[in-house]
Amino acid sequence: MKQIKLLSMHIQNFKGCKDRKIEFGDKTRIFGANATGKTTVFDSFTWLLFGKDSLGSTDFDVRPLDADGKMINSIEISVEAKISVDSDEYELKKVQKQKWVKKHGTDTRVFQGNVNEFEINGYPKSQKDFKDFISGIIDEDVFNMITNLNAFNALAWKKQREILMKFVGSFSDVEIAEGLDEKYAKLIPELKIANTEDILKKYTKAKTALNKDMVEIPARIDEISKQLVIADVGALEVEKTAKEVALQKVEDEISGGAGKLEEINKKREEILNLKFHISEIQNEENQKLFDKSKIVRDNLNARNRELSNVKREIGNLSDEIKAVHNMYEAQEREKDKLLVEWRSEKAKTFPEFVPLDPLPERATICPTCGRELAEDVKKKILDDYEASVELHQNKYSEDKAKFEETRAKKLEQIEKDGKEAAASRDKLKANEAELHKKMDELNIQLADTQKKYDDAKAELDKFPTKADISENAEYKATNEKISTLEKEIEEMSVESTGKTELEAKKAVLKDEIAEIAGKIVAADNSKVKERIAELEAEQKEVGQKIAEQEQMIDLVEDFIRAKMNMISEKINEMFKIVSFKLFDVQINGGIKETCECTVNGVPLSSLNNGHRIVAGLDIIHSLSNLYEVSCPIFVDNAESINDFNVPKMDAQMVYLMVTDDKELKVESEDK
Repeated sequence: MKQIKLLSMHIQNFKGCKDRKIEFGDKTRIFGANATGKTTVFDSFTWLLFGKDSLGSTDFDVRPLDADGKMINSIEISVEAKISVDSDEYELKKVQKQKWVKKHGTDTRVFQGNVNEFEINGYPKSQKDFKDFISGIIDEDVFNMITNLNAFNALAWKKQREILMKFVGSFSDVEIAEGLDEKYAKLIPELKIANTEDILKKYTKAKTALNKDMVEIPARIDEISKQLVIADVGALEVEKTAKEVALQKVEDEISGGAGKLEEINKKREEILNLKFHISEIQNEENQKLFDKSKIVRDNLNARNRELSNVKREIGNLSDEIKAVHNMYEAQEREKDKLLVEWRSEKAKTFPEFVPLDPLPERATICPTCGRELAEDVKKKILDDYEASVELHQNKYSEDKAKFEETRAKKLEQIEKDGKEAAASRDKLKANEAELHKKMDELNIQLADTQKKYDDAKAELDKFPTKADISENAEYKATNEKISTLEKEIEEMSVESTGKTELEAKKAVLKDEIAEIAGKIVAADNSKVKERIAELEAEQKEVGQKIAEQEQMIDLVEDFIRAKMNMISEKINEMFKIVSFKLFDVQINGGIKETCECTVNGVPLSSLNNGHRIVAGLDIIHSLSNLYEVSCPIFVDNAESINDFNVPKMDAQMVYLMVTDDKELKVESEDK
């Protein structure tokens, strides 16, 4: 890991700092009241390196102000720093000067802007060369994240998430699926060409389209069923009979003489009337058949609509059960997480009391002459030591009491959250059981409705397309009379003239009669029934396809959850104090990406300043390991933390602490 340390700084005329030299150790504490220049030290360091303040802004004034709050012009602003990068040391310097130009023909000077000058190890450098040198040591964005406690959490959540994902490496969804479970093998070919979001969109779109078809098919069956009517075969039969009579007349003219033609025509007219009567008998019986079948047909359509409604209810209830189950599992995971947190918090103990080192034997000996100090001086030294011992003991007791109080509150909150999670889980479990009971009832209803539909369909299939009147007494009598008349006409037939012309007319009438006969044959319900059967088969196929889409959607969502848990676990293993919530489980069971930093389940924004500092140090520690570089960490408002709750850091620490000191006081120590 690359080690970058700040060894010393010399600040001149930078904001409120007129002239200050600071030596930095592995641990440096800078004390002072508010507005005494603690943050100025951090600002001057970042200004030297990147031309920005410690918050990353370029829009800030570095020039000092006079007593009236006005900028002091015509003085140089200078920041020097000695840094070490591993075993190499570098001296960096930045000087800002004002450029004033005398206006031509006057004694007035006009400000033309600031000029920055740079040096590395005493050698002048251009701004570009200086920036290139700094960027060669460390990237600016990385520097900000591992020196400033607030820098990472100030990033947009998507950027935070992008950085955190670097902890798990560049694993593809295919690799993750192959390493998780065999059940995801079906998903791997799709993951090779698309991401999970696009795959979900694909199957959801397909399911939506199929659901639309599933809703439309019953309506189409209903519409087609309306065509299951008895065709007006009677009218066709009448037309056919009329043509046949005309044909017979032609044949009579061909075969008979004109003398008998009038009598034959009378008989033909009577035959035509009799055939009209037969058509009326047929139509009347057909209407009876139609009326009777219509009741069955209406019943079938009603059963079909009922069947579609039950299937739709089952589909909706299935989605609801899945959503409730997903929420139940989420609460179960939350309960288990809280149990782990409770055990972890319960196991925490306050460090054992470590007494102050005893007073050195030569503490009362003058270091110059080696003789005992005066009694009043010795007494003061001993009194001060005893006071320090007492203060040390009291501070330990206070810190321990605070620790115990904080732990008790955390345990109480975790227990409360655990009870709420358990109650929510139990409620969801009961709800899921009720939904499954309702599903069982719907499945029974589905079976019953399906049977009623099948029975109605079988009953409709029994109906003929045309009424059978062969045993009708009136039909028989009329038909016998027609046969008698036709026999008489046949006996009265005689040779006729104009045979060629009549033969042509006869051929036309035969063609027309054949065409009408074809229409009568075609006027049945076989085509309609065939189409209804096709739609019913299509309905069954669509239902199967919907189930297939739902299975793939469930598999993708299950994979996303498994992937989510794996990634979250791997990332959070990199941190000791903080945890990151990277995914939200929505009420419908779907997954939504997010990035929220928490400590024991509490959002970072809700923590007090001390806990936020500790959390920030934990983040910096992990980021330093990720980027394999450590830099000086500036901790503002460090008076709110104690040594016992600060995580062990491998980096150089600079604590900025608010005290009553009117001027800055610096203490530094090395390991």
